Amino acid sequence: MPRTDLDPLFAPGRIGIAGLSNREDTWGRMVLRNLREGGFAGEIVAIAPRSATDIPSVADLAELDEPLDLLLIALPAAAVPGVVSRARQTGKARSVLVFSAGFSESGPAGAELERQLVAAADGIPLVGPNCVGLLSRPGDAVATVSAYVAREHPPAGPVAIVSQSGALGFVMATLLERHGVAISSYVSVGNEACLGIGEIGAHLVERPDVVTVGLYVESVRDPAALRALGARAAELGKRVVALKAGTSAAGQRATLSHTAAVAGDALLFRGLCDDAGIITAESDEAFADLLHAAQSDARLPPRPRLAIITMTGGGGAILADRLSAHGVAVPQLSPRTRERIDALGLTSIASSANPIDLGGGFTRDAARFGDLFALLDDDPDVDGIVGMFTFGDRNRDWYRELAEDLAKLRTPAWMIWAAGTAADRAGTPPGTVFDTIESFVRGLPAVRATGGDEPADRTAAPAAAVRAVREPVWAGPGDRVLSEADAKDVVRALGVAYAPTAVAAGESEVDDLVTGLPASPGYVVKVDSPEVAHRAKLGLVRLGVPAGEVPEAARSLFAAARGHGVTRCRVLVQPQLEHRGEIVVGGIRDPQYGPALLVGAGGARVEAADAQRYGVPVPARAETLARAAAEVAARYGPLDTDALTALLLATGRLLVSCPEITELDINPLLIRPDGELVAVDALIVREAPTGVRNGQ
Repeated sequence: MPRTDLDPLFAPGRIGIAGLSNREDTWGRMVLRNLREGGFAGEIVAIAPRSATDIPSVADLAELDEPLDLLLIALPAAAVPGVVSRARQTGKARSVLVFSAGFSESGPAGAELERQLVAAADGIPLVGPNCVGLLSRPGDAVATVSAYVAREHPPAGPVAIVSQSGALGFVMATLLERHGVAISSYVSVGNEACLGIGEIGAHLVERPDVVTVGLYVESVRDPAALRALGARAAELGKRVVALKAGTSAAGQRATLSHTAAVAGDALLFRGLCDDAGIITAESDEAFADLLHAAQSDARLPPRPRLAIITMTGGGGAILADRLSAHGVAVPQLSPRTRERIDALGLTSIASSANPIDLGGGFTRDAARFGDLFALLDDDPDVDGIVGMFTFGDRNRDWYRELAEDLAKLRTPAWMIWAAGTAADRAGTPPGTVFDTIESFVRGLPAVRATGGDEPADRTAAPAAAVRAVREPVWAGPGDRVLSEADAKDVVRALGVAYAPTAVAAGESEVDDLVTGLPASPGYVVKVDSPEVAHRAKLGLVRLGVPAGEVPEAARSLFAAARGHGVTRCRVLVQPQLEHRGEIVVGGIRDPQYGPALLVGAGGARVEAADAQRYGVPVPARAETLARAAAEVAARYGPLDTDALTALLLATGRLLVSCPEITELDINPLLIRPDGELVAVDALIVREAPTGVRNGQ
């Protein structure tokens, strides 16, 4: 599918304004003033102005001799679809930006008006409505009402920002300027009626003046476009950084499975970005730090080893602690490197270990710093170097030289200029100099290796698993829930061991339930029914039942199920298995992200607020799922990560192959003492078949 041509938006030669009057406080007049003061040298035309203006005007778009590159609309909402329709009919606007509010953000009537607007555009690239405009410094187009443009700014840097919030996006740009970097382009997308952050980001990432694209996201309307943006940026060696605000309530989804209860919007957004190679920021400050760091060409491995050079031992120790907390190693330097450092004869050095403490008299050794940098640059066990220096009021020129020398090394290197000023750091190599330890640590993910270049896994699901979903043995055609009796067959077909299970279809079969099961000091006895999704909450599960008491426990559960109105019921018995951890592997079909996996804490902690979990929309890259499996293993105990990765891949394939699955829970998935994974419970929920009523 060809990419929409957005050059008229960002490099317009001719701009029209619909909604212009002589009142200085109107949006049309503010935009005109900003265009002029921003240096726009092209033609500006008023379209059907509300009063006489000081620029050329026409009463109707049809009167124009040549099309506009960009039509800006600042009219009452009700009038906007008609103007856009006229632009399409006459062919006199190559792109449109709608400032006007009063569309889908205002309620049902506004939503209907927005549908009319989309129909009126019919393929014309349109930004908005309900936005604050755009800024394109390469095109000298300051088509916005924001007060941001009235300030002094550093020279434009290779950063573009696309924001779903007009005002906050410009706040992010202001934070970035604290690092001495100004944006080259900015777009407020508003309601994204036609063009969204993914499409606009895709245009910007192709531009030679853009190295990094920053996204401020409130809701994800097109996950596929975001995924494509991340993949394309990876191909080009560029970076995309995203800050997400807000989460969706779990109650907006189905609630039959534990997975559906905990897989929130923020979790799936992070998983999508991780899979697409998009770097996520946790705060506005981190967003600016990441955008700053991403301007450097430096790239580190996922778990890098850094050497620290400092003239303050305490600062070096804090930096080492913060790096370690974020998965960055600060190892002892090799004996050979330490010997070479000692041979330099630095006069005030306190330690040649790592961190390297140069001591308070470090300025006396200024002439040998180049040699010190070179030694670290030659060490194959060092992936990156960071120098930490303070104040510099008497050494500004030398500190600038240090920053430049670090930037020239083959090994990625940075400088923390603590307690300096923005003016001190101005003009230093892009992405190299930070003002605090925390700023540097927050920016590091932008230079650590990310994914995005490996294609998503699109292998077909195991045929046996698909068949087990669609042709269950017990559940009927009208049943949404595949309870454990059927779900365990799906799990086995996904390649996971399942606990030995005995089944009693009625009370007449309970006496021999333990026969054939492995001996155990206690057994789990539980009701199984497509009418009961969460049986434990109804008291329909017994734990630790001695073998001789299993028949009586089974009879009592049949009776208890009848007491809850359950009409179709079996009882299952399993030996309690020794294990040292419990996790969950689940799947949902999210209304925004589509099919998605979840893996994390299982058992009784599956819905715990403080439990760590990972969500990934599928299809996903195998590398992403392997990384999630490794994170789970690191947090919940040693396990067979290859087996967990294989299960995640197979489950993701099943969700893609069987769109009728809305929820899937394998919980708990036990981690046996030898690291083997064994499932002891499972639940699958399907869409209700057309024409079938089901109360589950």
